[in-house]
Amino acid sequence: MIKNFLIGLVVAAIAAVGGSLFHPFGTNDVPGTNHSILRDAQIDPETLALVQRACQNCHSQVTEWPWYSHVAPVSWLLARDVQQARAHMNLSKWREYSADERIRLLTEIGGAVRNREMPVQRYLWLHPEARLTDGERQQIYLWTRKERIRIETRQTGANPSSLNARSE
Repeated sequence: MIKNFLIGLVVAAIAAVGGSLFHPFGTNDVPGTNHSILRDAQIDPETLALVQRACQNCHSQVTEWPWYSHVAPVSWLLARDVQQARAHMNLSKWREYSADERIRLLTEIGGAVRNREMPVQRYLWLHPEARLTDGERQQIYLWTRKERIRIETRQTGANPSSLNARSE
């Protein structure tokens, strides 16, 4: 019985090590890769710190991969989640988005944060530091509105006060 247990343990260890070398969703980024987020956006340092704490781990190239992100099959799930999040919105590539794309993304960010859709609950289980208070959610939401108005004003030359009334 102990022999079967040891054989099972060895097989599981080999599978974990072997599976960790194979990533069906691509390899994890190299830790410490330096990419800034939200370049060309006007965002105050406090709000930027909130976005960095709650959003950048999945929605940017500044992902901090924990130790368990290198062990299969968890590594596969995390790599897939981050890949999908970046495909939807990559804050490291903010500068590359058109004004219309930025406006759309800001609308989505504001709504998702305000409606508690982001950060997702399963992420918060292992990353409680990403949890946002109601005040922090409101702060991010207000920034998205302000930034959206700024972009729309630059794009159309409209009066910011008329855009502000329309976006409420």
